[in-house]
Amino acid sequence: MPTSVALQAALDKSGLGAARPRTETLGRYKVDSAVAGALRNAAQATGMDFEVLAAKAAMESGFRADAQASTSSARGLFQFIDQTWLGVVQAHGAEHGLAEEAAAITRQGSRLTVSDPALRSRILALRENPEIAARLGAEHLKDLGDALASAIGHRPDATELYLGHFLGLRGAGELLQKAASDPQMAASQVLPDAARANPAIFRGGDGAPLSVRQVIDKLRERVNSTYAQLGLEAPSGPVTIDPSASAQAAKSGAAVASNEPFWWGSGAPARVAHAPEQSMLSTLMEVFTRMNKAGAQRAAGEDPRSLPADVVAALHQGSDAAAEARKAYGAG
Repeated sequence: MPTSVALQAALDKSGLGAARPRTETLGRYKVDSAVAGALRNAAQATGMDFEVLAAKAAMESGFRADAQASTSSARGLFQFIDQTWLGVVQAHGAEHGLAEEAAAITRQGSRLTVSDPALRSRILALRENPEIAARLGAEHLKDLGDALASAIGHRPDATELYLGHFLGLRGAGELLQKAASDPQMAASQVLPDAARANPAIFRGGDGAPLSVRQVIDKLRERVNSTYAQLGLEAPSGPVTIDPSASAQAAKSGAAVASNEPFWWGSGAPARVAHAPEQSMLSTLMEVFTRMNKAGAQRAAGEDPRSLPADVVAALHQGSDAAAEARKAYGAG
């Protein structure tokens, strides 16, 4: 479960913060534990395979929640551009505690917009919140998988799903359909705009245009290489979705939607509300035991079974998602 801003500050002040791993190892990657946890939470909540999400985050951002592309509006773990992100929030935000934000997004012609500029900026900034980005990234991959299945006649594998994100649904569908009918055709003839924007993908080392099959194989090599870097076997077969995941998450209280936004403010994420706060208390008590604090507490006349006052206060404050969001924006 992601640790709230106030709770983490209290942990650090009490000396317990050091006992909480800040990173974990995924193959050759050192991943912020909040990011890794967000990906696991997203897999559980949406049914999307964790390995697929991890590979996608590795390829897109190197697991950096604040990654920002220099040549486009792409941002966050999954490098969503502005319009795609607005579309995903509009479609799935309400399922993950962002009903107000989803309702604020409207379509004007071919573009999605938000009438309030400040709200639009905050919605776009949510791409840097790993918990929200991971969940909506998983939902987006599920949508792509469903749409691609209709376009190509079978459930996509990991590479085909990656194509859907890299080229967009239409581009991926056209390329995969052409792979079935004319795989030796130059991919640049099928997708000239994408070829101009991505010469390293659509051309070989000698500058010659690659065929449809060669482009797909190149991207498959990239996907397989990423899995290897994560210490995982190369994916095979269609990407499957656990249909019971959302229902199971709801039953277990894995994520509780709130009418208040879970903003990412001042470079630090406000918490996403979770039901089993008691498990955090239990975890903190275990940390006390490991760090052998009991002796020092007895010497100070404190109850060794109790939590530091700062930590208890932070937990009480953390139970109010609205207060946490307001604090993150300095409006409390």
